[in-house]
Amino acid sequence: MDGDIGHNKRNTIGYFIISFALVFALSFLVLFFLEKEVRTTKIEAVQSQEQRVVKLESDFMGREFSMVLSDLHYLHHAFENELLDTNSYVNVAANWAEFSTQRRIYDQIRYIDANGDEKIRINISEKGGYIVPAKDLQNKKDRYYFTETVKLNEESVYVSPLDLNIEQGKIEIPYKPMIRLSTPVYDEKGKLQGIIVLNYLADYMLSGFRDLANNSQGEIILLNANGYSLSSSNPENDWNFMFDEKKEKTFEHDFPNEWKSLIENKSQFTTEKGLITVTPVVLSHKFNADKMNIHDQQIILGDGSWYIVSLIERTQKNGELFNDNVWAMGLDVFVKNIYYFILIGIISGIVGFLVYVNRKTYSRIKYYSEFDPLTKTFNRRAGIAKLNELFPSDDRRQFLGSLCFIDINGLKEVNDTLGHKLGDELIITVADIIKRTIREQDFLVRLGGDEFLIVFNGIGIDMAEKIWERIVQEYNQINNNEDRAYLISVSHGVVDFDNKQKTHVDDLISAADEKMYHEKQIIKANLSVIKEHKKI
Repeated sequence: MDGDIGHNKRNTIGYFIISFALVFALSFLVLFFLEKEVRTTKIEAVQSQEQRVVKLESDFMGREFSMVLSDLHYLHHAFENELLDTNSYVNVAANWAEFSTQRRIYDQIRYIDANGDEKIRINISEKGGYIVPAKDLQNKKDRYYFTETVKLNEESVYVSPLDLNIEQGKIEIPYKPMIRLSTPVYDEKGKLQGIIVLNYLADYMLSGFRDLANNSQGEIILLNANGYSLSSSNPENDWNFMFDEKKEKTFEHDFPNEWKSLIENKSQFTTEKGLITVTPVVLSHKFNADKMNIHDQQIILGDGSWYIVSLIERTQKNGELFNDNVWAMGLDVFVKNIYYFILIGIISGIVGFLVYVNRKTYSRIKYYSEFDPLTKTFNRRAGIAKLNELFPSDDRRQFLGSLCFIDINGLKEVNDTLGHKLGDELIITVADIIKRTIREQDFLVRLGGDEFLIVFNGIGIDMAEKIWERIVQEYNQINNNEDRAYLISVSHGVVDFDNKQKTHVDDLISAADEKMYHEKQIIKANLSVIKEHKKI
């Protein structure tokens, strides 16, 4: 008795430790994941906000370019015929000067003929657009924007690199960011006559870009295809490619891993440097789409794609935005909830005692609610429930199975003649051989009395019958080699089913039962399960 008391005490302490460990672990995990969810929510909110900001920036720049491209389209098609007539240049220049005055975003508007000679040039001043005299017009055949544009198909546009304007070999001060957009002009025979060039004052676009950047929690940067900053919160970092002493200072130089991910078209990612959100600047504009094949239209970027980058660098203040230090987060959760974990210890003592008192009772009740105590197989209720679980909820998932209904021949005769002890032995032997022979994924159900059901998971009738043949061979070996007072004889019937059939489980069992019944009638015609020399 004392030994039992000591054993009970050890069990109680063991259950206390287990209960405390489980409740502590569960509570800690719940609190940990709640903390993680809170941080994740904050992170997702920041990620979503940065995605919105870079999209706003991209949409804004897209609209700006669309506006400029529309202006180029207008100047091309509104004056296309007049540009083919040198006598109309005066009228075109006057109209373009007025257009320049109204828009005030173009440093120059020019028409250059196929030989590279400027025929019309409109400059902008504080008073508005004005026509440059013919004597001041120049030949531009060697300029990159001319040589690139004359190669293009009609309706195509060349967009020059965004850079700083240079006058007389020197960068103009204050800085004047400039983009040149040009499109070729063809006559009705398809012969190149010249190009129209817009010198867009990009400071208007960059100013709007910086205003929208204020919505970001980090730093918004506009990069060209080579990783040079075109616009950032620190002007000292911009336009480095224009200065020999700064050409090594690129985004790639400062953030090599991030640049690699960026050019691999990853839109948002976290690194040791921080949270990076990227979107390319997409230029899209359709010229005269009703007359042109869309494949003939091109927008050629002189320096490749631009990227809008949001960078939130890691700092002590925004550490919660980077949820990757598990140990630090765990320690923070423990410190915040220390009194709660003490309470868990008290509750765990009670839980441990209750677990100890009820565990055996609960296990016994659960076992006998699911298993047949004689054969240790599923009982009818649990077996049918497990069978129903095999049917997939998704009809698209392929599934195949078979049911084998089994009836032990002559069980009543064995019970009546030899006694229930040998009758139980017969039942147990039949069940044990089946359980030993079927596959791991199959299972046996005792429906009641002398009736069983084998559930074959994933195979049809043919394969199920082969397994049944092996079971029968085992029974025959016992009949031939063991000196039992009875013969083991079992009737069976097999049906298969798949996910395409809408048959109820009870109907499948009935169909298998019917097949078994036909076989039983044949077997019982000449069967006596009690061996002659054993009959009393």
